[in-house]
Amino acid sequence: MNWLFLFISFPLFSQSVFQNSIKNIIIDNKHISDIESVQGGDVAPIIYINNPNFSNLPVSEKKIKFIDFILPAILLEKDKIKKGYNYVLDHFDNTNINDTIQSLYDYCNCDNSYDLLLCLKEQPNSIIIAQAAIESGWGTSRFFLEGNNLFGIHTYNNDVNKLEANNSSLVYVKKYNNISESISHYLRTLAKGYAYANYRVNRLKDITSIELIQELIMYSERREFYVKDLKSIIDYNNLTIYDHLELKHD
Repeated sequence: MNWLFLFISFPLFSQSVFQNSIKNIIIDNKHISDIESVQGGDVAPIIYINNPNFSNLPVSEKKIKFIDFILPAILLEKDKIKKGYNYVLDHFDNTNINDTIQSLYDYCNCDNSYDLLLCLKEQPNSIIIAQAAIESGWGTSRFFLEGNNLFGIHTYNNDVNKLEANNSSLVYVKKYNNISESISHYLRTLAKGYAYANYRVNRLKDITSIELIQELIMYSERREFYVKDLKSIIDYNNLTIYDHLELKHD
C-alpha cells in the first residue's frame, strides 16, 4: 500500500460557493447489489451511506463495483469546485474582492485569477479512480473500511480523527466521516500542495491523463514506480472511459 507523501495534510474546506447545485440521492446500501452501475451515460448524484465489503467479490466485479461506488461522490465533489472555476472564468478580468472571490482565494491560498484557474481546474476521473484504487486496494484496505480514507492521506497533527499507520505511534492516516470528505481533502491537496505545482500547470493544458500523471511523481515515496503503477491501472482497466462522465441533471 502506498501513502500520500505529505508532511502536513490540508484541512477540509467548506464555503457556500462549493455547495452542490444538484440534489443528492441518499442510499442506505446494505448489499453490493444496492450499488447502481455508472456505465453507459450520465451518473446519478448518489451518496451511499455504508462502505461495502468488496473483499469477497471476484476481481473484475470488485473493480467495477468499486468504481460504481466512488464515482458519484467524486463527481459531486468536482461539481462544487467546477462552480468556482466557472465563476473565475466569467470574472477573470474583474475579480474584485467579494465574499465569493475571497472564499476562492482562501481555498487556493493565492491572490490572482490565473492561480485560481490552476487550482480549480478539473481533475480527470481516470486519475482519481486509479489513485483511489492503489491507495485503498480497490476498497479493501483497513484505512478505507475504518476511516473512509480512499487516498492514503497521512496526518501528523494532534487530531482525534486518525488511524495508526503500520503500528507507528508517530505516523497516522487521516480518518474521515465519509468518502466525500476524503475526496474533497484529496482534491484540495492537489489543488494547493507545493509538490504538485507542475501538475497543476500541466492540468490546465490539453493533454491526456497518461501524460499528466508524470507530474505525480511526488505523490508517493515510490516515485517513478508509483507513476508506472498509475499508468498500468489506467491502461489495463480502461479508466479513461470514465473521463467524459458527468452528473445527471434533472
